[in-house]
Amino acid sequence: MQESVADNRWSIVKLLKGQYRFFSLRVKSMILRVIDWKNRSRQPLPVPPPMLRYRVHGRLKADGYLEIGKRCANDIKSLVRTTGKELFDFNRVLDFGCGNGRVIRNFYDKPESCQLYGTDIDKDSINWCRNHLPLAQWDVNDFMPPMKYADGSFDCVYAISVFTHLDEEMQFAWLKELNRVTKPGAILVLTIHGRSLFSQLNRAKRELLEEKGIYFDVFQTGAFKHDGLPDFYQTTYHTRNYINSRWSEYFEIIEYVEKGMNDHQDAVILKRR
Repeated sequence: MQESVADNRWSIVKLLKGQYRFFSLRVKSMILRVIDWKNRSRQPLPVPPPMLRYRVHGRLKADGYLEIGKRCANDIKSLVRTTGKELFDFNRVLDFGCGNGRVIRNFYDKPESCQLYGTDIDKDSINWCRNHLPLAQWDVNDFMPPMKYADGSFDCVYAISVFTHLDEEMQFAWLKELNRVTKPGAILVLTIHGRSLFSQLNRAKRELLEEKGIYFDVFQTGAFKHDGLPDFYQTTYHTRNYINSRWSEYFEIIEYVEKGMNDHQDAVILKRR
């Protein structure tokens, strides 16, 4: 009985802390919107509002959001270059899980021969992109496949910090779907939480990760989740052996680059057979 009362009290405390954080974020967001308006002429393209930035960046301020987007865009170009091609050599490039365009916005200098597409589950972010970033075609996809694209639509796909947040069942569903919408020979760059980030897990969780090769870590759910994303969106870790074994069922693995994305997430370069 005493334990039940203590658990209820702790739940109430967590809820109150969560609500405080919720309102605190929104107050800071309103202040930053004014700052964004004053700085609007400094950017070649519009910048999404603070709360949309928070969904993909985990922070409200624009400077860090833009800087990391630029770094990731440069890393994508470098990773694609290891296959002997340049990003803009491809005819149709898909940013899978594009959010509000943090990365794709940096490809505004693309040639007309390279068509860019962005898709995401976040309707608010996609609507913002449609209204402010005309450099790509934007779509909303459901939580699970299929996407609206025809078979073999793309010759290049990248997904930054997407498979880092899905459980194993959803990952296999989306790997199969990416196989469907890519052409034979297409190049894909997907990122994961690799060995350099295993220290974020406690010992028991790391042991489970090493045993199975994948660990899906559930943190915030329901009323305690403040990123505006659904409960299925958590944090996933992979071992390199798991990637080599399981992802090779869907694609040829060209290269595995530790900390290849923003010196943080590992990058897996794949090829559609």
